[in-house]
Amino acid sequence: MSDITKNLLNVDLRQGVVPISKAASSLAALIKRSQATHQPIIVTQKGYPAGVLLDVELFTALRELAERYESERNGKSEDKDTE
Repeated sequence: MSDITKNLLNVDLRQGVVPISKAASSLAALIKRSQATHQPIIVTQKGYPAGVLLDVELFTALRELAERYESERNGKSEDKDTE
């Protein structure tokens, strides 16, 4: 697992969780922070998680990981069908 995908599991609870009002007023700074740390930033609304801000590199790694998982999963189901 790459360092980038490991960061998906590491959310900084002190700086990585932001209320939506702050996110709206400081979006550029949050994007820069996410790019610098390669960590997701959780955006809350009324105290509950409502969204996640990811830098593009982390998002791309996550998509590739999901595609690889789906491909392996489909390959295994195809193997079962041929048995």
